[in-house]
Amino acid sequence: MKLFSNLGNNLKHRLRLKGYSLKVKLLIIFIIISILPIVFNQIVSYNLSQYYLEKKITSLSEINLFYIKRNIETDLNNYKDTLYRVTADNDCLTLETMFNDGDDFEKAASINKIRDLFGAYTYSSSKIRAITFVGTDGRNIYYDKGYQGINNRIWDSYSDENKTEIYSNILKSNVPVMLSTTPNNYGGQKPEYMFHIALRVRDISTKEEMGIIIMSFDEQALSDISNVETENSDQGKTNMFSLIIDNNGRIISFEDKKYIGTYIKDYTSGKVTAKDRTLTLNQLIDSVPTFTNRNISVNTVPIDSVGWKVIHVVDKDKLFYEVNLVKYLTFALLIVIIIIVMIVIIVFSNKFYASVKTIVNGMNEVKKGNFNAKIELDTEDELAFIGEEFNEMSLKINNLIEDTKKQSDYIIEISNKRRYAEIKAIVGQINPHFLYNTLDCINWMAIKNEQYQVSDMIGNLAQILRYGIVDINKEVSVYDEIQWLKKYIYLQQIRFNNSFILDLKVDDKVLGCRVHKLMLQPLVENSIIHGFKGYDNGRELKVSINRLDNSFIEIIVNDNGNGIAKEKLEETVNNIESDETKDKNIGVKNVYDRIKIYYGEAAKFNISSVEGKGTTITMIIPLII
Repeated sequence: MKLFSNLGNNLKHRLRLKGYSLKVKLLIIFIIISILPIVFNQIVSYNLSQYYLEKKITSLSEINLFYIKRNIETDLNNYKDTLYRVTADNDCLTLETMFNDGDDFEKAASINKIRDLFGAYTYSSSKIRAITFVGTDGRNIYYDKGYQGINNRIWDSYSDENKTEIYSNILKSNVPVMLSTTPNNYGGQKPEYMFHIALRVRDISTKEEMGIIIMSFDEQALSDISNVETENSDQGKTNMFSLIIDNNGRIISFEDKKYIGTYIKDYTSGKVTAKDRTLTLNQLIDSVPTFTNRNISVNTVPIDSVGWKVIHVVDKDKLFYEVNLVKYLTFALLIVIIIIVMIVIIVFSNKFYASVKTIVNGMNEVKKGNFNAKIELDTEDELAFIGEEFNEMSLKINNLIEDTKKQSDYIIEISNKRRYAEIKAIVGQINPHFLYNTLDCINWMAIKNEQYQVSDMIGNLAQILRYGIVDINKEVSVYDEIQWLKKYIYLQQIRFNNSFILDLKVDDKVLGCRVHKLMLQPLVENSIIHGFKGYDNGRELKVSINRLDNSFIEIIVNDNGNGIAKEKLEETVNNIESDETKDKNIGVKNVYDRIKIYYGEAAKFNISSVEGKGTTITMIIPLII
């Protein structure tokens, strides 16, 4: 299943037509669903036909080779029988003894009589051309149907060295010996090609070696057997031929006689000298005019009794003529059909594409912002329906845009009013909280100590109230905010009997920068009220304001007070960052809400604390000059 899934995904990926026009897509789809299946079917049908035809050719070649082999073996057996009769003929043996051992008169008389006997045997079969007897002393007697000269054209065609080798090999064998085909001519006549079968001659009674007999046969007899003509009712002769080679690859029989005696490299097993003619089988086949540059089939069959091999060559192109003709006609017809159909598709797609182009142009106008653009088609098909729906949609979008603009202006106005009200309400929550704590401090100080410090406290308080009530949304310089913060901390130090000290560090570069009022007071108050709770002395409040990356102001409020437990810290952070308003952590949450309203996501706020060691609040806001 995974394989099919991968194939499907791969095919889907390759068939993406995003970058092509509709006309091209129609042509491609037509080719995929119509032409390709037809082409595939034709290719499969042709290959199957070719496959089964090749099997049939191979089968027919094997049958043909079987009959060729059987006929050759039958003829060779008949030739051998005749040869055995000649060597065992008592008259022949007597005359051959006289030829070897008689006096001159007996030798001369035996020659004619032996020729007469040999002539009788040659005429017993039309395929026997000559019979030669070679005696122990090297002299020979022969009878040749085609030549009656003094010299033996068959035996004399061999060199003395070859004669000695042939004579010796035949005497060593108890069975007939096959000799290669030789071109035999005399006196400039056209050569006759003959193959030979030889057998030693021995006196049956005395076992004395008397010589050898060579029986020669017309090579054409082999060629006729191995090249049976076959007819094809439509195309005439089947283009094929056969040749016979010996166990060393030497050609014994072939229709082109000039190649007889040539060695075929593909089948050569023995030593071939440089003087010998050699060819590859393909070179030999190409030499046949009707087989040049043809597709062929080659089959072989051995004739083990004589060490020969029959090679059968068939011209497959001619056998496949009808199949190829049908293939070419089918593909020609297919091409005509494709051209006609493509013309029809192009004509149809041009009209279809014109309507689509009109729709696309209308869409582009709307894309540019022209919602008054209209699509007008003179057809009554589905594309015309799409155009009408598009016109209606454009009208609705245009109306919606107008309504949205009006609503947007209204929402902006309401949002500005709401933000101002939220800021005013948040700041308003700070003043009562602060006033309550401060007045309470002054009251208890006056009652308890009856000291003149009250007047100082009241003076500072008046400045604090004036700073906090007037223009509560106003931006002030960092310098003004620090001066106000010092007065506020002075009051808190008096309130808590100087139980803590202030370490204030402000970068001179930020003194002129602008911040909103009362940004630090809730953070400082949180450290004093909650961080230093339970301590009478030894506490330190650190406030640092620095410039960060020339784009932000970093404000850090740190104390060494009680700190906050881990669980409580998580609860505090969640409460501050939530949209809900709760009674806990009001001051710090107000600061967090204000910087988010004033500065948005550009503002950062972080609380870190370790229980028993203190708390650090870090606030980063955009730098405003």
